Amino acid sequence: MCAAHAGSISFSLALTGASLALVNTGDSVAFFPGALAMRADGGWEPLAPPPGRKTPTQLAPGERLELVWPDVRPPEVLSAIERLRPTMVRFNDQAGVGFGQISFFTVPPPAAATVSAGYSSGMLRLAPPSGDAIRATWVLWPQEAGIAGIRQAFTGDVNQPPARHIEWLKNQTTVSFLTGAGLPAVTLIHETAQGYQLQRVASGWPGGKQQRAVWLELNAVFYALAICFAILAAGAALRSWWRPTRGAGSA
Repeated sequence: MCAAHAGSISFSLALTGASLALVNTGDSVAFFPGALAMRADGGWEPLAPPPGRKTPTQLAPGERLELVWPDVRPPEVLSAIERLRPTMVRFNDQAGVGFGQISFFTVPPPAAATVSAGYSSGMLRLAPPSGDAIRATWVLWPQEAGIAGIRQAFTGDVNQPPARHIEWLKNQTTVSFLTGAGLPAVTLIHETAQGYQLQRVASGWPGGKQQRAVWLELNAVFYALAICFAILAAGAALRSWWRPTRGAGSA
C-alpha cells in the first residue's frame, strides 16, 4: 500500500491483482477523483472503473473508489520503471482547483546524488548532474493549472503530458519544463549504478499561498490601519481631556 497527500485531502492506495482501490482518508470531499498509471514510454494511462460501474463525481471522507489496473504482467517481464508502479491520483478541491499526486508501490531509496532543480520564471529547470553517478533521470509531475483553472468553465479533463526521460550522457545542458501555472511538486527518478533513486522537488508556491484570495491578503493591511487610526483617535481624546483651561486658578 502507499499514500498520496494534498492538503486536507488524502488517499490510501491498495493494488491487488487487477484491482486498484482508492480510499479518501482525508477530512474533505474530493471532487472528480481518478487515477492514472504510467507506461514504459512515460505516458499516463487513465484507469477505468470495473465494467458496469461509473466513476463518482465526488468522494467523501472514508469512501472508496475501485479502478481496474491495466497491466497484470508479472514483474519479471516489466521494464525497470514499470516495476515501481508509478501512479498518479487526480482530484479537485471544493473550490474547483485541480491537484495531482504521484506515488509508487515500490518506492526507490532517497538519491545519494542529486541534480540542481527548481522553478524559475514559471518553468521547472534541471541542471546537468556533476560527475557520472546519475546516468539518466525520469521527470514526473502532475500538470496543474492552479487557481487559473477556476477562471474558466470547468471540464474535469486534464491534458497530462508524459513523464520525460533525460539521458545526461547525451545532454549536458539545462532542461526546462512547463508544468502548469500551479507549479506543482515534481518527482525525479535517477538511474544510477545502484538502481533507481528518488529526488523530490518542492512546489514553486510556498505554503499554497497562490490559492489565497486577494481580499484576504488586504484584510491584514486594513486591520493594521484600523488599529493605527484607533490609537491616534484615543491619543487625541486624551490630549483634549487633560488639556488645562487657560487662565484657571489665577487671582
